Amino acid sequence: MRSLDFEKFCSELMSKGAFELCHPGELVLDRVAATMLDRAVFVAGLRGGGGSVPPVSHASVLLDAVQQPLLGYRKTNDSTVQILSGIFTFQQLMRLPTPEKMLLQVPIFVLDKPPKPDIRELFLLNELSRNLLKQQFIDSSTQIADFLYAWFDCKSGSLFDNPKWQILFPTLKTKTDLCRWLQISSKSFIPSSRKAGGDDV
Repeated sequence: MRSLDFEKFCSELMSKGAFELCHPGELVLDRVAATMLDRAVFVAGLRGGGGSVPPVSHASVLLDAVQQPLLGYRKTNDSTVQILSGIFTFQQLMRLPTPEKMLLQVPIFVLDKPPKPDIRELFLLNELSRNLLKQQFIDSSTQIADFLYAWFDCKSGSLFDNPKWQILFPTLKTKTDLCRWLQISSKSFIPSSRKAGGDDV
């Protein structure tokens, strides 16, 4: 996947689909998105797994669906919508009791056809990494590195050599660039799994 291909797809996005009102029961997580989320322990919070979390309400889920909209597509001859992004909203919807799901309709931008796997992965990488980096709900350099290296599937080598990182963050070419932008320590920006080995990041 080249940067120009992704930019072209995104620039034409509004002509590739339309907003529809859908029932939460029609929604499933896209296979590529599920595989990507499985790379990190974040999956427990994102895919509706248990845990002590406050209950959600009909009103709060509707607000989430408007403020953080869902994006997905339908497979041929399949009524379900495969969700590509809007993961936090999707997680809230999945926590609603089944009777409430049947009474609720939420706006979803539904693409006319499934994007290629690379584009599907880039959609979710963009959402997760930008939420992490811009909202800065985590301030630990190590934890930020853990999430980014897991999501971008960097089992070896540097995050900044990853082609998908270069597409989404072309101006952040080095660890120094990223840490300076986030105003965090570059010395501790090392995934937990690599600290013992002293691997280059």
